[in-house]
Amino acid sequence: MIVQRRIFKAKVGQAPTVASKVKEFVKITKDFGWGQSRIYTDYLSGETDRVAWEVEIESLGQIESLYAKCADNAELQAWFGGMMPLIESASVKHWTIE
Repeated sequence: MIVQRRIFKAKVGQAPTVASKVKEFVKITKDFGWGQSRIYTDYLSGETDRVAWEVEIESLGQIESLYAKCADNAELQAWFGGMMPLIESASVKHWTIE
């Protein structure tokens, strides 16, 4: 089992909106096959205005399959267009659950 953690660096004051947008993504893609997910916001420590989204997946191959489903979805293309103005950057890490 793999956990993908994506951390969004929101523009100042936009973290709550980014968290809402990630929740929208989870709702739109609920039938795609993503696993259990969690959304975190920072609690005034280190860098601020960050939103982390973790999702559990079976394999790296499953990630590729899920990305392909997302790329072909018009609703998600609109979602990405709404998300881009809210963030400065994003990073992704993959972790193996032991």
